[in-house]
Amino acid sequence: MKITNILDEQFTNFASYVIVNNLPSIDGLLPVQRKVLWALHKNGVSSNKPFIKLHRAGAMAMVYYIMGDIPLFSAMKNMANNGLNYMYLSPKGSFGDKRKKFDDGASPRYVEARLSVYSEDCLLRSINKNVVPMKRNFDNSEDEPIILPSIIPNILINTSQSIAVGMASKIPAHNVIDTCDSVINYIKTNNIETSINILKCPDFEGTKGKIIYDKNTFDKIYKTGKGSFSIVGNYVYNEKTNTFSIIEVPYEAYIEDIEAKLESAYEKGLFKEVVDVHNSSGVQGIQLDITLKKNTNIKTFEQKLRKYTPFESKFSCNFTILDLDGKTPKLMSLEDIYNTWIQHRINCIKNEIQFDLDKNTKELNKLYGLQIINQDLDKAIKIIRSSNTEKIAIDNLIDYFKLNQEQAEYIATIRLVNINQEWIVNKIKNIQDLEQENVRLNEYYNSENLIKETIISQLEEIKKKYGKPRATEIIYPEEAVDITKEDLIEDYTVTLCLTKENYLKKNLKYSESQKVKDGDEVIQLHQTTNKTDLLFITNKGRLFIRKTYDIEEKQPSQIGDYLPNILDDLQEDEKVIYIHATKDWSENLICVFENGNVSKMNLLKSKPRQNRKVAIEKIYNTDSPLISITVTKDDIDILLATQSGHGLIINTKDINAVSSKNGKGVVGIKLDTENMTDDKIIGALMNISINNSCTLETAKGKELYVVLNDVSPNPNKSLYDYLYGKRGRLGNFIFNTRQKNDKVTKIKLNK
Repeated sequence: MKITNILDEQFTNFASYVIVNNLPSIDGLLPVQRKVLWALHKNGVSSNKPFIKLHRAGAMAMVYYIMGDIPLFSAMKNMANNGLNYMYLSPKGSFGDKRKKFDDGASPRYVEARLSVYSEDCLLRSINKNVVPMKRNFDNSEDEPIILPSIIPNILINTSQSIAVGMASKIPAHNVIDTCDSVINYIKTNNIETSINILKCPDFEGTKGKIIYDKNTFDKIYKTGKGSFSIVGNYVYNEKTNTFSIIEVPYEAYIEDIEAKLESAYEKGLFKEVVDVHNSSGVQGIQLDITLKKNTNIKTFEQKLRKYTPFESKFSCNFTILDLDGKTPKLMSLEDIYNTWIQHRINCIKNEIQFDLDKNTKELNKLYGLQIINQDLDKAIKIIRSSNTEKIAIDNLIDYFKLNQEQAEYIATIRLVNINQEWIVNKIKNIQDLEQENVRLNEYYNSENLIKETIISQLEEIKKKYGKPRATEIIYPEEAVDITKEDLIEDYTVTLCLTKENYLKKNLKYSESQKVKDGDEVIQLHQTTNKTDLLFITNKGRLFIRKTYDIEEKQPSQIGDYLPNILDDLQEDEKVIYIHATKDWSENLICVFENGNVSKMNLLKSKPRQNRKVAIEKIYNTDSPLISITVTKDDIDILLATQSGHGLIINTKDINAVSSKNGKGVVGIKLDTENMTDDKIIGALMNISINNSCTLETAKGKELYVVLNDVSPNPNKSLYDYLYGKRGRLGNFIFNTRQKNDKVTKIKLNK
């Protein structure tokens, strides 16, 4: 045989081995990652069990991994640090920081790990039901999966990169919500164009940064499986100290490299505006502080950073993935990835159904045998007792009752105490349920539509459980070098003070001692940060929007700004009754009206597409006088009090969000119009707790001090429990106006 033929044969085998053991499969995992997850799963190192040393976890994985402990420990560390959007392992100790060049984490003997909830939920679910194909490990001693079930397209969720012989793979991470929505759209419509638009571009949660989005670039990447895009770091600028602080770097860029390149360029005279460079990175994250000369053009400086340092870098995509056979590499487009993953999920779900069918069929077979011997139970007992051996008993049962082998073996091993009519009848009752279940499973197995509905429901479940807002900001080419006013503004905590006479004051420190005009009073103190959207809600249901940093800073000893001077369109008889600062507009606006209605509206319905100073009309209904208003992200308890003395505690989770800005809401508390024709809500205490106390005042000058954890008229309940109930009912008495012929006029929360 020629030496060339020998080399060709040997190299081909080696190349095939390296490719299969280094490229990711459609589950998004490299072989080493899959082996680690399988080893920990098989050894019961689940997310609710104690952490184990990485050395011990590595020993478990070495049963399946032949390449040695050093690459194995390196891979395991990368399964539990910020290089992933969702960690495969739950870490305890330092596993390294991908934003720092020399932070590889602590030695394996110092750190511990276990399976993450994400791995159990999204990658390993149902694996014990034989849903994926298995293979023997390297020494033919154990079984291991060729691919994991992966109920989510993990290949797009977490960054995956590797090299093999003559080929490589590099797939960026994406946002869970965007990915799930994109796949769901593709399953429903088979339209890859709209799915690409939904997915839009990658999202690196661990390192963040900004992606320069060009639709043509990403269309090419997703349609061909290859291409590159740019990522830019992020910074904050302190105008007072002239400090340009880099706080986010592109994926695969290191803060040390930016520092080194900057210093090298400085020595060449390219960064004369730089006064000092200091790396302030620590356990809290990365930060490179660059002190600049006064009057430095920040826009120009950022452009130079992007040009001469890794502050901007390229991410080159290569969607080379092993096909479902686990050994054929294929350059896939996004449509190929979706089709392959969907087929993988169909296979897994069918295997799971078949597992349940086989289990039910096996159980039915045994129960059919019980049903047969139940016709002559005494004879069955006699056959078993009179047989000298178990084998003879089984053979005799088969001969007499015409049973199959499995039925006879099952009957022969039933405990003697269970061989009675009652036990057997109870077991036989399950036959009909199992038969019906098998009919359902068979229909399910043969219906691709039902299986795809399952895939969609699982994606919706994962999206709800693991979905997060995008971490990597999207900017457009024309924005990439633009510096906005907000970029130049320092962010810090501020306190906003609103008074009854419509004065607003922004303080740097929180203080309840605020100077106001004679006869005026503070109605709201609101703590926020300087870089937020400040919302002004008026008594006419209108909304004004300003930037918090546009409000001039005042001392607590000053009166503040008169709001008509800030809000140009404020009408003569219009007053601001509530302020709220928000960054993402995700909160709900809760309004309580005199007629008993309560409305809930997500602020996003009012968010304008562009910054505007003109008021947004009617964000709440003004047909009935407004009693109380608040903005909250979480569901809260509200105490509603009526003129007739009734009280009811409701929770905002029971209130459906209104569909329009001007929605009237739903009935919060029923008014007692039968006994008091002019009954109405006189107060609403927002976000109360059982430890709150309040005071009710009446028209006759009476006062009632109420402690919500005091015992109510029902000795087994606190007053809080006594008042708690579903919205829309009359509520219980706090103050009995019928006996006193009085009216409640006010309720206030005691401080």
